[in-house]
Amino acid sequence: MLLLVLMVTVAATYRVWAPLVRGNRWWVIASNVGNDSLRRWGIRSDQIGQTELAAPPDSEITPQVARMRLVYQQYLRYSGVSRADVAGKRVLELGPGFTMSIPLLFAADGASYVAGVDKFVPFQTAPYYARFYTRLRDTLDNAQKARYDGAIRLDNLSLNEQVAGLVYGKDLPEIVSGLGPESYDLIVSNAVMEEIYDPTPVLRAQGQLLRPGGVMVHMIDLRDYGMFSTRGFHVLEFLTVPDWVYRRMVEASGQQSRRMLSDYAAAAARMGYASEIYVSHILGHENPMDEPKREIRKGVDYTEADLKLISEIRPRLQAQFQRLPDTELLAQSIILVAHKPGAGGGEADRKR
Repeated sequence: MLLLVLMVTVAATYRVWAPLVRGNRWWVIASNVGNDSLRRWGIRSDQIGQTELAAPPDSEITPQVARMRLVYQQYLRYSGVSRADVAGKRVLELGPGFTMSIPLLFAADGASYVAGVDKFVPFQTAPYYARFYTRLRDTLDNAQKARYDGAIRLDNLSLNEQVAGLVYGKDLPEIVSGLGPESYDLIVSNAVMEEIYDPTPVLRAQGQLLRPGGVMVHMIDLRDYGMFSTRGFHVLEFLTVPDWVYRRMVEASGQQSRRMLSDYAAAAARMGYASEIYVSHILGHENPMDEPKREIRKGVDYTEADLKLISEIRPRLQAQFQRLPDTELLAQSIILVAHKPGAGGGEADRKR
């Protein structure tokens, strides 16, 4: 009874005491462990922050459409697939989130089948999304519009399952057989791979789904999702938390996994995939790089001040991160491009 009274009191006075402790490192850790535990125990199934993102204002439609079209162009560029080459291909997006923009853009360019797999977000049918998909359609030419209309019905906001599908609430490794082994030409994601605590099984599942010569392109955010950095801590503070604690903070809730550039490179190598990794955002810089690069250089891409930011916290980093070179810790977002061997997968065929 006493414990119940204490819990009620703590909850009732949350608005009073929470602001006083939000800047405390252990409060950040404890609150994330609590939120993750709710998902681990099945009390909640949403991703942290999902509710706030679900109902944006209409003023977000135009800029979001523009962002999705930019991401689409990046997928084409880094996969080496031109718009003309999209015709007849099968494409899978991991974690499309609140809209199926990317699969639908592939469908508009002639993909024979497009799919999304999202653990946290089902297909959205609220009036906002009808307006969003209509605006996305408005950016297409007449031929694209015809193919787009074959993939999504705007009158009742539903996907044509013969052309486009979304699998909700499942982990990729458990649905490989349903999706079709070796049936996809391209697998893409944007800010998704870092949310998977152990990405190895998911990468292997993608390998099973890709046809020989297929390509995966993943845009991966290596930052802390604001866990510590928005509360006044060092941008690499999340790398100071012991592994056994950090796992309890993020594994079930889809937060930053702390897998680094070299982890993804090693995973691709273990699969026997030829890969390229491009750095697209530098530590402490507000904006991403104008041009992602495979190698970053001092005086061109980063400065002595950026290196000082690392040296300030390096002694406190967990051992596996202390051993990393400055250039890897400077990489705050990357683009991973990995090519499955076979069917014209030689070096000459991979050049863009």
